[in-house]
Amino acid sequence: MKINFNRKNLNIISFLVSLIIFIIIVFIIRLITNQNTNQEYSYIMPSDESSANNELPIASTNIVSANEQNFDQTNSNKLADLPVAQVTNWQIEIEKLNLTTNIAEGTSSDVISNKVGHYTNSNILSGIIALKAYNIGEGNNYFANLKELQIGDEIKYTVNENQSTYKVTLNKIIECSESLSEVDEFTQILNNIKGNSIDNEDTKTENDQSKNDILILITYVKDMPNNLRCVVAEKN
Repeated sequence: MKINFNRKNLNIISFLVSLIIFIIIVFIIRLITNQNTNQEYSYIMPSDESSANNELPIASTNIVSANEQNFDQTNSNKLADLPVAQVTNWQIEIEKLNLTTNIAEGTSSDVISNKVGHYTNSNILSGIIALKAYNIGEGNNYFANLKELQIGDEIKYTVNENQSTYKVTLNKIIECSESLSEVDEFTQILNNIKGNSIDNEDTKTENDQSKNDILILITYVKDMPNNLRCVVAEKN
């Protein structure tokens, strides 16, 4: 059988050869890509210690500041706390100061001009709870007489149907920069009540917070912009 290699046949043969070569190149590229992918995502067996604890290998870690680490350690039960969206009744009552008022989320000027504010990164139902209000110069100075609280005075704290009673264990002025954000201010308050603050003449007890459930009340100090009055009460 004689094949006629005319121009048309040569074009067809060239096309078929080119197509075969293209298919081979694509196959090789896909093979190499699959090998690289398998190497990148290959599973690393955990160590014997991790296996014993049913732990998965750590893929990545986030770098946090010293203040954030300190806050997380002190306030580790925040994740198990009551979400603010589920709060329908939120009040504080201090009989000695003839004070009963509502609490609102946040400590911005807009919030504490009308109500007692709650530090958003403190707990709501239990653990470390921190509240803030004005004491002078505003329309509602709910913490105007906070300095009158003494050791043993009671504070009632209500969230929905739950009411808890706290007894004052500390009343002092602490150092705290007025330019801090709410989160950093709360962290500095925690650091100060652990022993890094200045005592005031009306401090009533040792700075030793041994219980997990504490209520912290914060207000400003007249003519002392870089200081705050801090009242700490422990849950009965």
